[in-house]
Amino acid sequence: MNNTIRRPLRSSIFFSRTLQSTNPRKLVWQENLRSSNPRTALGCIFHFSSAPPLSSAKPYIASNSIAASLNGAIFEGESTNATHTSKRNGSKSAKRESTSFATPLFQSLVERLKSNKQTCTVVESSCGGLISASLMSVPGSSTVYFGGTVAYSTKRSGKLLCGDEDLHKRLLNVSPENKPIDSNPENWHNLHFDPMLSEETQQYIQSKIQWTREAALAYCRHLDTDFAIAEGGATGPTFRPEGMKAGFAVLAVAGHRKGSDEIEILAQRVVYSDSADRTDNMRLFADSAADLCIEVLNAGPEVSADVNGISTEYTQMDDEWDATETLLFDRSSGIRNNSEIMKDFYQRPDAMHVVVRGATEVLFATSKELALAPYKDIHGTYATTFFDRRTFLGRLGPEQTPLFALFLPEDAATPDEKSYFANTRTRAPMLTPLHNELALTATAYINWQKTHQYCNVCGSPLELIYGGTCSKCTNKNGETHFHWPRQDPSIIVLVTNPSSTHALLARSPRHPPYLYTALAGFVEAGENMECAVAREVYEESGVAVDGNSVEYVGSQSWPFPRSCMIGFHAKTHSSRNVDELAAINIDPDELVDAKWFEKEDVYQATRDADTMGAVMERKLVEERIASGGWNGKLFVPSKGVLARTLIDKWLESN
Repeated sequence: MNNTIRRPLRSSIFFSRTLQSTNPRKLVWQENLRSSNPRTALGCIFHFSSAPPLSSAKPYIASNSIAASLNGAIFEGESTNATHTSKRNGSKSAKRESTSFATPLFQSLVERLKSNKQTCTVVESSCGGLISASLMSVPGSSTVYFGGTVAYSTKRSGKLLCGDEDLHKRLLNVSPENKPIDSNPENWHNLHFDPMLSEETQQYIQSKIQWTREAALAYCRHLDTDFAIAEGGATGPTFRPEGMKAGFAVLAVAGHRKGSDEIEILAQRVVYSDSADRTDNMRLFADSAADLCIEVLNAGPEVSADVNGISTEYTQMDDEWDATETLLFDRSSGIRNNSEIMKDFYQRPDAMHVVVRGATEVLFATSKELALAPYKDIHGTYATTFFDRRTFLGRLGPEQTPLFALFLPEDAATPDEKSYFANTRTRAPMLTPLHNELALTATAYINWQKTHQYCNVCGSPLELIYGGTCSKCTNKNGETHFHWPRQDPSIIVLVTNPSSTHALLARSPRHPPYLYTALAGFVEAGENMECAVAREVYEESGVAVDGNSVEYVGSQSWPFPRSCMIGFHAKTHSSRNVDELAAINIDPDELVDAKWFEKEDVYQATRDADTMGAVMERKLVEERIASGGWNGKLFVPSKGVLARTLIDKWLESN
C-alpha cells in the first residue's frame, strides 16, 4: 500500500499538504491489525525499563490479539514494517524484515524533545498504541518518552489509567451515553460542526473533546512530564453514531507554560478523515498527534495557545498524490507588468507572504508547512521599507489570493510565538511539494536580487520592476537593459555497474559524516547534458560511464545560489564481467571519498535517513552519532531532494 494522505489546511489557506509513508512498501502493522479483534482489547501500557512506572499500575496487555499483532516488537522500540528481498554474491534471494514505525513527523518530534531536553507521555484510544509505537521506534526516544497507555474501552480500563479512580469516573461521566449534547455553542470551544453531521455524531465528538482534555491534564500531572498527548476518536470501519461514515480523532496536548507550575491544555485539534479504513485512519491520526505536539514545541515554552478555540482539519486519503494540485499556485507571469493590478495586490490586507530571513532561512508553521502570514497580521511587526520591497510570487487557490516573498534581515524576529525560522537548504525538502516550491522560489529571488544590483552591460544601478521579478538599468544614455533571474543548469547522476547491483556514491567536504550522495556538477558552455554527465563523473571519481546508458530521470530547482538540477541514471562500460566494479580515483579538491555500495546497504541507508530526518544538518547527525542513536556506516539524502529520487528509483527498479 502506498497511500498519500492529503490534508487540506484551514480555510485561510487554499492548497493542500501531503503526508507520505516513510516506506512505500506494505505495512505489516496494518495488515496484522486487520486480522485482530479490537473488540476484545481493553488497552495496554507501554514501558521502557529505564522509565518510571505509571503510578501503581502494572504493565498489562488485555488483548492477546493486539499482542500478536504487535509481534512483541513494540516493547523493544522497534516494529515489523516491511519485507525486502535482496541478492548478494550470487546467493539465493533472502527475505529480510526491516523495522520502524517512525514516520518523519515522529522523527521530528523526538528530535525537538531531545533538543529541548523535554519529556512526554501518551494516552490514546482509537490509535491502539500506534502513537506510542511510533515514538518508541525512533532511536534514542527513551530519553524523552516515559511510556503511555492505550485505553480502548473507557468503561473497562479503569486500572490502566494511572490507578486514578477519580480520572476514570470523570472520563466515564463525559461519555455520550452519560452526558447529553450541550446546546450552548459557547461551550463548544469555538468548534463548528459540519451541518451534515447528525446530533448523535456531534455529541460523540463533544465527548471526545472533553475526554482528551481530562486525560491529557491528568497524565501530565501523574507522570510529571513536560507534555502529555491524549487521543480519542473513531477509526472505522463501523461507527456507533447514526449517520457517521468516516473517522475522526480529537487530539489534546497538555503541559506547563513558561513561568507557571500549572498544567494547562496548550493545544487541541479535531481531525476529520474522509475514510472509514481503520488502519489508514490510525496512521493519519497518530501522525496528526505528532504534528500537533511539534506545533506546541515550535511555539516555545511561552506558548499562549487559545484554549477556548480548537483547530479543525479535514483530510482526504488518495492512493496517489495528484500532481495537478500544484496548479493551485499560479505564478501569474502575464500580469506582473500591469501596474494597476500589482498596486491593488500590494494593498490587499489578505495578501500572503513567504517570509525569508537573510538568504538562508524561511518561516515555518510546522515541519511540513510554511507560515504564509497575511499582511493584516504582520504589517505592524516589521518596518514599512521591507513591505515596499516585497516580491510578487503569484496567486494561491481558487480565490487567487496574492502571494509575496518578504525579505528580512538576519536578526529579524518571528512575527508570532507559534512560527519559527529554519534553514531552507536542509529543511525545505521536508515540506510538502507545493510548500517546498514556494520556499525555493522565494529563496531564488532573494539570491538574485542580492547578487544582481548593477547592469552587466553598462554598469548602472538596477531598479526592480514587475513586482520584483525583473530589473532594469537606470542609465541616462537612452539605453534600457532588462534583467531576469536565471538558473544555472547542473547535472546530478547516480552511476551503477552494468548489472545494477552497486551504486557509486560520494561524500564532499560540506557533507555530514557518513553522508554519501550522487555525483553532480555544472554544465559548461556549449556542452549538452549527456556529455556533462560523462565529464563530471570522470573528473570527480575517475570512473568512465557508457554514454549510451545515460537516462533522464527528473529535475529540481536548487537556488543555492541559482542552480537547476537535472537528474540522470547512468552505467559504467560493460565488460565480460557485468558485476565488475570500476576502479575509483577521486579528485581530492572535490571529494573526500567515493565508494561502490551494494543495493542492500543503500536500501538500509534510506531507512536510516527517513528515521533521522534532516540528515543534511551536520549538527543533527553528529549529535545522533555521539548519543549512540545510530551506529551504521552510510547515510543518503532525505526524501524531497533529487539525489534521493535517483536512489529510490534505482532501488525500485529491481
